[in-house]
Amino acid sequence: MLSDEFLQLGQHEGDWEYWEQTDKEVVSGHWIIEIEQGKPARLYCDAVARRCFGISANDTPEMCYALWQDNIFSSHIAEMQRHVNEIIMGARGDITYPWKNPAGNTLYLRSIGIRDNGYQNGIRLVGTFQDVTNVICSEQISRRTYLKSDYLLQILADTFEAVHVIQFDQGAVMPVRAILPLFWNARELDITRYLELMRQFIPPKDCELIRKCIIERKVFDHGGNCVTKYSWDFKSDALKKDGCYNILLSLDPNVSKNDMILAIRDVSELENNRNAVSTLKHMSEIDSLTNVFNRAAIEKKMSKYITGHPDEPGLVLLLDLDNFKQINDVFGHIEGDNFLIELAEKLRQFCRSTDIISRLGGDEFMIFMPNVKEQYITSLVSRIINGIRKEYHKADVAFEVTASIGIAHYPEDGRSFAELYHCADLALYNAKRKGKNCYSRYQNTVL
Repeated sequence: MLSDEFLQLGQHEGDWEYWEQTDKEVVSGHWIIEIEQGKPARLYCDAVARRCFGISANDTPEMCYALWQDNIFSSHIAEMQRHVNEIIMGARGDITYPWKNPAGNTLYLRSIGIRDNGYQNGIRLVGTFQDVTNVICSEQISRRTYLKSDYLLQILADTFEAVHVIQFDQGAVMPVRAILPLFWNARELDITRYLELMRQFIPPKDCELIRKCIIERKVFDHGGNCVTKYSWDFKSDALKKDGCYNILLSLDPNVSKNDMILAIRDVSELENNRNAVSTLKHMSEIDSLTNVFNRAAIEKKMSKYITGHPDEPGLVLLLDLDNFKQINDVFGHIEGDNFLIELAEKLRQFCRSTDIISRLGGDEFMIFMPNVKEQYITSLVSRIINGIRKEYHKADVAFEVTASIGIAHYPEDGRSFAELYHCADLALYNAKRKGKNCYSRYQNTVL
């Protein structure tokens, strides 16, 4: 077992009241874990363990093991791994840990196990199992053990670098998790000293708010309102330049009785993460070859425009190249890619900054033009067609790549991306049928 350096479940040395209650009041079940190289681990349970874990008779041992492992609190995975390793090395293991069953309830499980050294096919661990939830949460257990079972503390320990419980009846502060430097891992500080040390790290204004909350045994926000919990960000250079941190104060009687919980986490990278997410989002909308929007992006943007502008006009141009396949066949795909890149750049030059240019796939492009004037259309489409035309010559092969365009109007021809795309596609087909290198409006009216 680990030393009691940190306050965690599984650390019950000397807590004889706990052992006596679990031994007397809880019915034990049995379990077996088998681990063989190259195969999924297996968990065999008797009826008591199956009922607790929510395992049906049809679940395979592999499924049982996966279910059990996946529902261990993430804050205790490392502790559980050390426990299992100790059993594998020959020690007798005894641990109590939090676990969430399929119904969503938090349970506290006591497990005692040893290694079966007679098993020859790999590793076999055998042991007993107890659901000790009622015992852990019982008012008969000591105050310190109750804190170990605090569900909120398990959640906070997952996401905060420092989690402290301010015990008003003891006049002390107990660290539950403390991986920040400075004073955060000091054990059982008195509250006065705790507030003094806090000034090394937290700005004076925020320290004063924390001090007021602790002295009055209430949680206040910066506006002076009394709340159950309050969270805010602050900056500090105590640990690193331009460090940014988030602090949480909680006085929720349902989870912490009359104690106050103070938790701090480093959020310095949050702004960088936001920027990274924004960059990734942008990249997910962009066609990687041509650097214009992809199909999903233009569909989303058109749908947003349609929702916000139900009566304002818009224009859809669906462009498809004529004889593009011959570029790939004669000159290779690199030359074909270069043509598409040049085409995208030309479309940017022809269009306005408010127009949305997209490559739908292959050599098919779409342009959505909000609030375009009718007299502008003929000139624009003519410039696109004339600007795209390109002749190719190689030995005895000569051909010309041109563009055909289908045009659909919003809202006359459709009020959704699918409807407008369908109409523009029919117009494009008409342009192809008329001989290519031209454009056509929906309803087969050639311009």
